[in-house]
Amino acid sequence: MSPRLSLGLVAALALTGCPKLREPDRGYELKFKKTGKVRETVERRLAQAGVKAKLYEDSERLTVRLPGSNGVGTQELVQLLVTTGKLEFCSEVKTPGELCGVDAGVALEDAGVQLERDSAGDCYLTRATAPTLVSVGSALTSNRVLVGSEAEGGPQRTFLAEACIAPRVLEAEPTMNRDTNMPLVSLTFDGPGASAFADLTRRTVRRKLFIVLDSEVNSAPVVMEAITGGRAMITLGGKGTLEKAKQLAQVLGGGALEGTLTLEELTAYGPPSLLKK
Repeated sequence: MSPRLSLGLVAALALTGCPKLREPDRGYELKFKKTGKVRETVERRLAQAGVKAKLYEDSERLTVRLPGSNGVGTQELVQLLVTTGKLEFCSEVKTPGELCGVDAGVALEDAGVQLERDSAGDCYLTRATAPTLVSVGSALTSNRVLVGSEAEGGPQRTFLAEACIAPRVLEAEPTMNRDTNMPLVSLTFDGPGASAFADLTRRTVRRKLFIVLDSEVNSAPVVMEAITGGRAMITLGGKGTLEKAKQLAQVLGGGALEGTLTLEELTAYGPPSLLKK
């Protein structure tokens, strides 16, 4: 074998024989205390957000490991994962004025609550406390008391609903309303959800439809006709942003948590020599 050929063979062996050095495994780790079955929902929400993660679970905790993460955006991710995300649609009662005569079993004025009438003559409570709402709810045998605000930072008020549904969301897409230039989330329901939504809106024509997220009224549009086709929209209002619409879409698209998640610890992991970098 010639010296030139021998050196070439050695060089080739050197190129093919040395394994590629692997990047050290490091990143951030979120440790949650959990109740119920939450893993599948967490996996769907991570996929919705385009986040690659490794999940580890035992009977009491769920750990989400984010390889390669530098911690940026982890607080937003925590909020995405811990939000219950239960979406409901509730029809306004046919006679909202019923609240005007309800015997709540408490002295409303002494509790710091005011019973007021709006321009339509309907009654509502402002600055209602939790015990007051419980009392009002127990005094109503067939209706449900919902809580919401007229505007961000505005007074808390209550609404009466007579029927609620929680359709399963197949798709949730954030977008901007071309007419109002306000952000919204477009929803698509599964078959049973589409049928239930069409039936509810059919029975709520010329009344308000309460859009309820995690037991709080998000908005209350008036239904002009039955909404068929299995689609609906949630508007975020004038102070909403497209980024908030994206976050809401990720929550709703992943489905509601069938339990709870509470963050216990947020830490970096990896070789000690790299954690400070």
